[in-house]
Amino acid sequence: MIRSAFTVLTAAALAAPAVAADEPPAAIQALGACRAMTDNAQRLACYDQAAGALLQSVENKETVVLDKQEVRKTKRSLFGFSLPKLPFFGNDKDDKDEEEFSQIDEPIKTVRSIGYGRFRFTLEDGATWETTEGINAFPKPGQKVLIKKGLMGSYFIRFEGNRSVKGMRVG
Repeated sequence: MIRSAFTVLTAAALAAPAVAADEPPAAIQALGACRAMTDNAQRLACYDQAAGALLQSVENKETVVLDKQEVRKTKRSLFGFSLPKLPFFGNDKDDKDEEEFSQIDEPIKTVRSIGYGRFRFTLEDGATWETTEGINAFPKPGQKVLIKKGLMGSYFIRFEGNRSVKGMRVG
């Protein structure tokens, strides 16, 4: 129940690759162990101790707690960067967020020419992209741009009214 409510990361889990990705951190395991106690007073004392240890771990920045909304926000902000498979992003084949983040469609905040028909532009969320192929029309701020994942780490950028060209995220 706790695992489905939020994702917990520990610095130790990131540093030690020998720990299984599906195994919860020690602070969460301690909470889970309290559930097995049958005596109410002992179980409450166990929960109090385990919760205190978890809160202290969070306060010391040894444990980070992310809810699904925060994970989705982070995934979206990292769209276009090549990242390793990280356990806290839920890299399951059945992950519905993977489908959602295979493309973005947002308005352009700023745009400038970088020569030969290529452009560098910034989206409303601050992500900076460049086209690696030239196009004939000059995109404008406020105009929508569609960026789709291609094969082998490539991206296709399509400004309203133009054909798709290859591009890459630069910031």
